[in-house]
Order: sequence, then C-alpha cells, then structure tokens
Amino acid sequence: MNIALVGARLGDPAQTNWQFFSAGSRILAASALLLALSFFLKNSPRSLIRWRLPVLIAIAIFIRIFSIISAPNPTIDVFYILRDGPKLLLDGKNPYELSYPAPYGVYIPTIIFVYGPLVPFLFLPASVLFNDPRYLLIASDLVSAFLIFKLAQKLHLEKNLANLIILIFLFHPLFPFMTEQSWLEPTITMLFTASTFFLAAHPKSSIGPLLLGSILAIKSVYILPILTYLKNIGARPFQYLITALVPIIISAPFFIANPSLFLERTQTYVTDPSAISRSLAPTEISLNIAAVILKYTKLVLPTIIISLFGTAVAIAVIVKKPKSLPFAVLSVFLVFITLFMFGPFVFLHYYAFMGNILLLTLILFLGKGHKIDS
Repeated sequence: MNIALVGARLGDPAQTNWQFFSAGSRILAASALLLALSFFLKNSPRSLIRWRLPVLIAIAIFIRIFSIISAPNPTIDVFYILRDGPKLLLDGKNPYELSYPAPYGVYIPTIIFVYGPLVPFLFLPASVLFNDPRYLLIASDLVSAFLIFKLAQKLHLEKNLANLIILIFLFHPLFPFMTEQSWLEPTITMLFTASTFFLAAHPKSSIGPLLLGSILAIKSVYILPILTYLKNIGARPFQYLITALVPIIISAPFFIANPSLFLERTQTYVTDPSAISRSLAPTEISLNIAAVILKYTKLVLPTIIISLFGTAVAIAVIVKKPKSLPFAVLSVFLVFITLFMFGPFVFLHYYAFMGNILLLTLILFLGKGHKIDS
C-alpha cells in the first residue's frame, strides 16, 4: 500500500525538471510494487528471493535522487538553511549569523539558521560536495534501513516480516516530497535507531547516550522524550551525563562567540509559539490540535501549557512502565505525539518520524527476546 501511494503522489508541476523525472519515478514505483508483491507468493524463484530486497532498496534510492534533481531549488527555507549555513564554517564564520531574504514569497521572509550546533557539521560534507544537503538525508535513510535490518536479525525476527518492515520504512508515501523539501527528520531517525540498537545490545554502554545527545544537539526541544527514554531503560547517572554533555560541548564555541544570538536562534525562536504564529502562520496546513485552536479562537497555546501536557504523559509512562526496551521506545512515541499535538505547527515529516519510532517498537515487540544476543 505504501508503494502504491508513493506512485500516486509522484510529481509536482512546479518542479524544474518535473516531466522527465516524475515519469521515471512512476516507472520505478510501479516496478517496486510488482516486485514487493512477490513477498506474498509461495515458491518464488530463488534468484528473485535473493535479489528483490536489494533491487527495492536501489529503487527507493533512485526515486529520492530523482526528487532532488526535479527540484534543485525547493521553495522552503530548510533547504537554504542546511545548504548555506554549514558553508559559513569554511569561512570561519558563525552559521547563526546567516541571514538573507528568502528567495520566495511564502511564510518565512528571512533565511536564518535555527537548528542545533551539530547540524552545520553534519551537513557540511553534502553541502560542499553536492551543493545540496539532501544527499545526507538519503544516506541517513540507508543507514537507518541497515540498522533496522540488523536489529531484526539479532532479535530473530522472521526474515520476510523484517524485509516488509524495511519496505514500509523506505517507501513512506510522502518520502519523495519530504526529501525534496529537505526536512532533517531522516537524520534524527538514524540517530534514534542507532541509539536503540546500541542500547539493546549493550544497555550500559556510552554509545547509545552519545547518540541521544546528538539528537539534542540538533533539536534541543526533544529533551523530554529523550529523558523519558533514558528513565524507562534504567539509564545510569553517567549515561544521563553523556547525553547532556554532547549538546553542551558542541554548543560551547557558538555560545562563547555570541551567546545572545545563539540562544535567540536555538531556544527563543523555536520555543515561542506566538512568534512562530506571526512569522509562519500556516494554520491551514498544520496537522495538530494547536493549529485548530489557533484557527478558530486566535489563541496560541503557551509553551508552559504544552510542556505540562508532555510532562504529564512522561510521568504516566514512567510510573506505569514495564521493564522492557519495547515499552521504553513506545513511551518516546507517546510523549512525542502529545508534544506534537499541542506544539506550534506540526507537519507531515513529524508524523513520518513518529511512524518510524512505531516501526522500531514493532520490531522490538515481535522479536524473540527484548535484548540482543552478544
């Protein structure tokens, strides 16, 4: 179903190279759909069984690449933030000083760097090599798919089921649009998947917390779900410390260079719903309760109310938690969906991210044992 929906949604007449690459993507999606149906057939040829998953992964990659080529300059600020902000590092400049008029007339009038301090370092290679940050997003999806495969393998999940879960992950119905628009949730998904894999294999290691801290170094507003996760896996004090130190250490140079600018861009800007509502105002396309309230009552939910809702759910899942990794991952989903429902403006890429968390939960619940064998 996912692959069929992908085929139905490919192509945007506003894309520069739409006609050719949309047709190519549709052919690839149709081929993927036919090939995926073979998972439900008995007595398939051995060569088909051996090569179908690698071919499907290759198709997913090519459609993503076609989505990038079709829209070399997408009308969204995220693309320019991730393309131009990291390049300032090469000139010895502060990425948070990035500021220029948006090259399109929608929502955000000025391009400014608003992501965490790890982002410019992560996206610098893709921005320099390809002049396009979106190739890192493709690489992130591939790494996540590999980690999902290894996690399923280590938990002795039935092979065909594991393969289908990988296909669900790679063929999210709107992934071509998400790739085109440069949303960086694929990178966050990769870090969360990797942290889950390492914490499942080695619960007392420092690698898992290091990866969780990297998420906070991208979006610090994710601190409540991350803390809930650490609590529900029974993290030790040093693991909390590592998680906290990662964003602090990476932030230090930018904070020292210009503390007021750094805090304004990374904290104030992303935690002030009223300011976001004035600068973005996309209430018609946001997909949460807060947008509905704003649209019909003109009331913007304050950050403290959003935080209280999220904290209440976090406390509930911590108090009620069973001693299992699957529930710990599920608790992250529950806190996230609460925050997203009431937070300022949530779009489809956030729901895709939550869907990926649920896929991880599915693997952990269906696997034979909640802990990976050494």
